[in-house]
Amino acid sequence: MQDSYDIIFLGGGPAGYQGAIRAAQLGANVAVIEEKFVGGVCLNWGCIPTKTVRASAEVARTMRRAKEFGFKPVAVSPDITTIMVRKERIVSGLRVSIERLFQANRITLVEGRGRLIGDGKIEVEKNGQMDLVEAPRKVIATGSLPANLSVFPFSARIFLADEMLNITYIPAHLLVVGGGVIGIEMAAIFRELGSQVTIVEILDRILPAEDAEMAAYLQGVLKRRNIEIICGASIEKVQETDNGFVVILNNGKELLPDTVLLAVGRRLNTEGIGLEELGVTTNEGRIVVNENLQTKVSGIYAAGDVIGGWLLAHVAFAEGICATENALGREKKMDYRVIPRCIFTIPEYGAVGLSEEEASSKYPVKVARFPFKSLGMGQAMGELEGLVKIIAHSQTDQILGAHIIGAHASDLIGEIALAMRTELPSRAIMDTIHAHPTLSEAILEVAQALHGQAIHIPPLR
Repeated sequence: MQDSYDIIFLGGGPAGYQGAIRAAQLGANVAVIEEKFVGGVCLNWGCIPTKTVRASAEVARTMRRAKEFGFKPVAVSPDITTIMVRKERIVSGLRVSIERLFQANRITLVEGRGRLIGDGKIEVEKNGQMDLVEAPRKVIATGSLPANLSVFPFSARIFLADEMLNITYIPAHLLVVGGGVIGIEMAAIFRELGSQVTIVEILDRILPAEDAEMAAYLQGVLKRRNIEIICGASIEKVQETDNGFVVILNNGKELLPDTVLLAVGRRLNTEGIGLEELGVTTNEGRIVVNENLQTKVSGIYAAGDVIGGWLLAHVAFAEGICATENALGREKKMDYRVIPRCIFTIPEYGAVGLSEEEASSKYPVKVARFPFKSLGMGQAMGELEGLVKIIAHSQTDQILGAHIIGAHASDLIGEIALAMRTELPSRAIMDTIHAHPTLSEAILEVAQALHGQAIHIPPLR
């Protein structure tokens, strides 16, 4: 193994592998140090596995609705083993694709756990063996880990978020602790696979960082699908039994799940990699960087979850490329103004920009909404549960935020993100002819409604 490079990436997740490929495109001699698998949490335990199992859950839902679409009812009996085999096949195939991209770009993959030791060197440990690699430029992209709750005992039936999709059975009653993105995604998936599901959220509503109206709308959808949601409650006591757990909430309510998912946030993976010894500044575990993603130590950059902020794979992609270009002498700054975010519940939630609460506290606003049930394509697809909401500046017509709940919301939000990124007013969307019949017409209708010209909803009196 060659031990000297132009740039080294500590971590082969979204920020590390995309940054590495960009570095190779710029002509650098590149190495990536990865302890487990390339692709990081997103590919191996998060984004892709979740969406793969979610696809199976959607098939189960469609099969149960067969009669609605003119078919005789069919029995739905998910086979968790086969579902997980499919998931592993897709994940491993994508992992191999990244490794082949490394080979095509002449990027060296160094397997093991890396630790910065100064003088441009990184110590790599694997199976008790130590190797040294060095480079004048380094990008730290070691990602994050799921957080835990000490009130829960160690048990084979208590899962952290990164472990949940290695499950070998379908829970009879799944308790999801945490009503954030991961919690409600998993709740929706396992409900469609046949589990009884309860969500417990310590705050007064699910998705506390999102638009209150839209979070309430989604909560209503999940409840209609028989997911029990308990907000404003915390876990007081947990006792394991032969059949599962007795979980006591601080309001006295008793729950009897056989399986628990802890979805209570993430902690940044910055311990034990040599940051303190080199003088790299951290703040509550977060690596402190400037707008170019450079730490205060010359030649050391950081990207992805380890710098805090948006813990999203697509943000890590952009940060990895940004850090790389700066490390290799190009001037590039991160622009966090317009970042789409997607929650893959069933149905999906896509959003970009501000919530109505955030926008109205800063600007004069106008708000419009349009329901999926008023869409021809929504009716044709049988996707009636959905709502599009756009918040715009009442004087300039600039879009301040947008929120979509419904089928393919994660795809639809891209149109509005592009409009915001290029500072197009909502009128530009209104004046753009949208294909019919499509779900994207809901965005057109909201833009029309912002200007008092909505066609398929009654005028406001």
